[in-house]
Amino acid sequence: MKEQNTTMTRIGDKLTISETEAYRYVYRSLSLRKKWKRYVDETYLREHTEECTLIYHPMWIAKVLVIADRPPFPPKKIPNMVFVDAVSGYRGVFSKIPPLQECKEMSADVVPMRIPDEDTAKKYVHDVQDKQINRSYILKKPRHEIRDIFPAYLPMWKIAVRNHVLNETFYINANTGELETHMQKRWQNGRDLLK
Repeated sequence: MKEQNTTMTRIGDKLTISETEAYRYVYRSLSLRKKWKRYVDETYLREHTEECTLIYHPMWIAKVLVIADRPPFPPKKIPNMVFVDAVSGYRGVFSKIPPLQECKEMSADVVPMRIPDEDTAKKYVHDVQDKQINRSYILKKPRHEIRDIFPAYLPMWKIAVRNHVLNETFYINANTGELETHMQKRWQNGRDLLK
């Protein structure tokens, strides 16, 4: 990770999960076997934390327009937002459009991208259009237009706990408090990257 001091688009309108609340979410995510030990609580997690930093995970966001022709009627135009994880290549369509906020002069740890440029990201967007959006159209497939594509950053808490009970790194979504274990596995294996 590298330090950057630039203007960036952040996913989410504000940070809703503070550092202290992030530990509560880490504790909730522990297995019952680990919670069963009486001495394991939020204070114990804080005392044995090796690293607790706010990081920004890069995503490519594409505003797309699906145009379904229906002669003799005018074509039906459906706007969508497609996301592409710039580290793992995991991609899909947003079910609910998240708020985006421009942040100026933000200094934080930014995860390096494996999908570095807009042209490469467009290949992933076309893959979503072909394999996910077109699936809902049985006969004639719609046309697609990419209106805009830009990088956006998802704020996450990276909490590394190291001791004899726990030796794990937790990634907590700073907007929702969700534990990102599914995405963490995909970052490590990179199986969603296009060849």
